[in-house]
Amino acid sequence: MSKPSNIGKSSFGRTISFITDIKLAELEKQRLAYQAHIKVIDDSKALAEKGDILGQVKVLAKAVESWTGSGAVSRLDSIGGKLQLSDLDFWIHQAERDPSFNLDVARGWARTLEEHMHHNTLRFNAAKLFGNLFNEWISSGDSAALTYQSGVEEETFDSDAMSFVDVGRTDLRAEKEKLESVIFEDYPINTDKLHDYLEGLFDSAEGAAALERLRNNFANFGYALQRKPITTADVGYAIQGLLSSGLMDEENRDVLKAFKGNGTVMKELASVLNMRLSNLGSWCWPKEPMVVEFRRHLHGKYRGFTDPEIIDALFLQHIAVAWQVEMKIRLFDVFDSKAWARPGQPTPANSKRWSMQLQDGDGSFSINSARDDNRRQYFFLNRLQDEVSIPSSYDDLVDAPEGDEEGENMASPATVKRKLLHVMTTDCYLNKTLHGSHCMVRSDLEWFGPSLPHDTIFTVLEFLGFPTPWLNFFRAFLATPLRFPEDTQSRIRKRGTPIAYAMSVVFGEAVLFVMDLAVTQRAGGLHLYRMHDDLWIWDSDAKKVADGWAEMNTYADLAGLKFNKKKTGSTFVGTLTDDHVRLPEGDVRWGFLKFDPNAGRFVIDQEDVNRHIAETKRQLAGSKSVFGWINAYNKYVASFLRNFGGIPANCFTDAHINDLIETMGRIQTELFPKYEGTDGGAVGYLKKTIEDRFDIKDMPDGYFYFPIARGGLGLRNVALDVLGLEKFGRPLASNGKTNTLPEDLFKKQAEGDRSEYEASKERRDSRVGPTKVAFMSFDEYTSLRESWLSRWGETYREMLCSPNPRRITLMPKIREAMRDNSRDSEWDSIDWYEKWILSVYGGAIIDSFGGLEVVDHDLIPIGMVELFRTSRMSLEQ
Repeated sequence: MSKPSNIGKSSFGRTISFITDIKLAELEKQRLAYQAHIKVIDDSKALAEKGDILGQVKVLAKAVESWTGSGAVSRLDSIGGKLQLSDLDFWIHQAERDPSFNLDVARGWARTLEEHMHHNTLRFNAAKLFGNLFNEWISSGDSAALTYQSGVEEETFDSDAMSFVDVGRTDLRAEKEKLESVIFEDYPINTDKLHDYLEGLFDSAEGAAALERLRNNFANFGYALQRKPITTADVGYAIQGLLSSGLMDEENRDVLKAFKGNGTVMKELASVLNMRLSNLGSWCWPKEPMVVEFRRHLHGKYRGFTDPEIIDALFLQHIAVAWQVEMKIRLFDVFDSKAWARPGQPTPANSKRWSMQLQDGDGSFSINSARDDNRRQYFFLNRLQDEVSIPSSYDDLVDAPEGDEEGENMASPATVKRKLLHVMTTDCYLNKTLHGSHCMVRSDLEWFGPSLPHDTIFTVLEFLGFPTPWLNFFRAFLATPLRFPEDTQSRIRKRGTPIAYAMSVVFGEAVLFVMDLAVTQRAGGLHLYRMHDDLWIWDSDAKKVADGWAEMNTYADLAGLKFNKKKTGSTFVGTLTDDHVRLPEGDVRWGFLKFDPNAGRFVIDQEDVNRHIAETKRQLAGSKSVFGWINAYNKYVASFLRNFGGIPANCFTDAHINDLIETMGRIQTELFPKYEGTDGGAVGYLKKTIEDRFDIKDMPDGYFYFPIARGGLGLRNVALDVLGLEKFGRPLASNGKTNTLPEDLFKKQAEGDRSEYEASKERRDSRVGPTKVAFMSFDEYTSLRESWLSRWGETYREMLCSPNPRRITLMPKIREAMRDNSRDSEWDSIDWYEKWILSVYGGAIIDSFGGLEVVDHDLIPIGMVELFRTSRMSLEQ
């Protein structure tokens, strides 16, 4: 298959083609040579027909031993774990001179040697197929990274994919028109009223003290940062941060990588950045306007990017991350102060009395303590970096919950979103058990980044104490000269923040921190669970939730923010009250889940699933190569599972797991109708496709699931992620009924409170004897379920944990194959999913190819495939 000329348009494409051509040419030479080499099999069969079994063995052994190409073995190697070449000469010598020797043994030797050559032949054929699939991918124009598909028109798409492309073009036009209508129009707000509102949040003695500390710290930090030299280490951190962001095209990303490996260049970069820092007040964007480039993401949305020049990018990244780290430290000081409302906090006197009477710790393992830990770790200012050296991942920010990678000290947005679902679900069951009700509101801010008024940003930053020189620098940063590709004139941004810049995170989190504080102060300590501009509040008390929602609206109106009505809704479990009329209308959704108040839990929205099945079909239809198809399939089926909540935690019921497994099966059935003579599902589709395109049949199922590093195709079976859990790996109940409800565990806990109370009273009395201090009443004891009792805290934490995967035993056949490849210690180092694949399909792979390596990876461009899968450029670029 010929390669399109557009591959040669980039040095990247030319390098890939050059390396690939060399490897595949060498592969074909060896394959043809091996075909000629093993023709001795026919000669050996002729000897066997004449009764010369030992002669057959000698001919076959000589052929195996004399081959020096791929699949060669030495005299010290075993053949299929059955035959050692170094011993074979002696055995043949014995057979020739021992009248009692049974020639059936020698026939077994011959079969083993023939099997070895047959396995080598299949490995060469599989390698050729791999090469053909790779060339097909290069020629197809399929994008190597779906997450970063270009927004431009694709002339190479055929008519079958046009419906998907046309939809994309419509979305692109709408996105561009909306963006233009927002960012170039100023949005004035009443800054005096907003300032007065901010003052009101700190009007208590504790609040005033916290605000004074905050302002002093920001002033000191701003002064120090402007005078702190930028080191080569700082430059390295900035480069790493940019590489983890959505900024910079592939060419500039390669330049940044090259910079990082050159000490001299790093020193020069640090010198230039220090010069810019010393002239902070004169910094501005280049006169040449920045072009807005639209990029399409896996969820289908287009976003307008503006890639800066490299030196500006490094300078802005360094400054922004430094402010992020400082902001997180200082705003957490406010979070930990008495300015932050925390209902149910025990007084020192009560803490002492409870500790004496209950011997149940100090409340640090209670439910409220667990909630506070989760808020600190996952939900409060979670977009701000903890350390300069830990970059955030833009991939997760735009595609959550599809994305699922974690930094060292910073949970990814995908992880945060899953944790939110787990906490929300657990609190729902707990509130129903203890209070008989649960109320919840979900919303997000419409076009938050692009529409954020600059007056709001600077009113908040100035109020919090950001120094004037830095406020002026931030104004220069936001006043970006922009131009759309088809425009001839540039315009200055007057509203919003640019996407994927670390600086934009500083502004957004500062503005939304105010909403966090306002909700907890004005709604009785209610916590705003926030992932950037994705907003959730819930409580057993509908009044608290309604008050919180009212305060969110009050601040939004003052700050010039607007809630997205399509993503706003509320739900309630229990008896309705007058407070419910103050709640927003609409469903409460998380991914493909919708909260069902009748069931009291999240259920899968099958209509939403149907829409995404149709979208997945269109995307798969647009893939014209097998590798491109598998890449698209893996991304989309993984996104299905993640939008169902990912790996289920213990707070999910068997009914939810049943629904999840059945829905994943339905997705497979509807994506892939059964073809005559094939199995259904993705493997059946791929078998038929490879047979139709390359005339190759009967590849074992494991070939499709085995990782590319072993010569397989790397197809992902996401159903295993659920079926393989210890808790859910058992056969499901035949009646489909729920066996264990999380709320039953809380009810059981509540039923045990009386006996625990009496036991605590007896322990106190036996320890201190008669005392004038009366033991607490049972009502007081039960009031401590959330605020003090560690037994309840332990159950709560357990609900948030995910079950362990089932233990997989290393079978002797797999162990032997690993040992033959000097990889016998590999089993403990590979992940659970690969262990499952090896256990289920490894035996058939060994039978077909003689080992666990489907092909010799030195002969095929495995590394090129992995490079394409992680590259942010399309092959056609």
